[in-house]
Amino acid sequence: MRLWPLVVLLLSPMALAHSMSPAFEVEQALTEVHSKVYTLTNKYNYPAVFTMSVLNKDGTLAEGWRVDKDTYKLLPNSSRDVKIHFKVKGQRKLLVCSTLTEVGKKNEAATIITRVCSRLIINGLS
Repeated sequence: MRLWPLVVLLLSPMALAHSMSPAFEVEQALTEVHSKVYTLTNKYNYPAVFTMSVLNKDGTLAEGWRVDKDTYKLLPNSSRDVKIHFKVKGQRKLLVCSTLTEVGKKNEAATIITRVCSRLIINGLS
């Protein structure tokens, strides 16, 4: 018996449950601090809380970035722009991620945690 089609069928709605765009960008920084806006979208049928993070290409936590708020609560089927500021010296290869942490009106801890990451390469002035 093949379980693969069943697994894909069950997981596919969860894979589309939240998103962040753009998915991949290469940008030129003209100053030491570069700002980028991402659109975070909650496609769940209930309120959800997402935490933002930035990782280096190797998956370690990146330094030299900030966001006005670390967490964003979105209503069902809604979106929010998130502006992130990056310190730039040379080239940075980053993963900008949003992680589902809480769900529902009572902000209960998520039992299934989803993380969506966008690749970002910033070419800074040398």
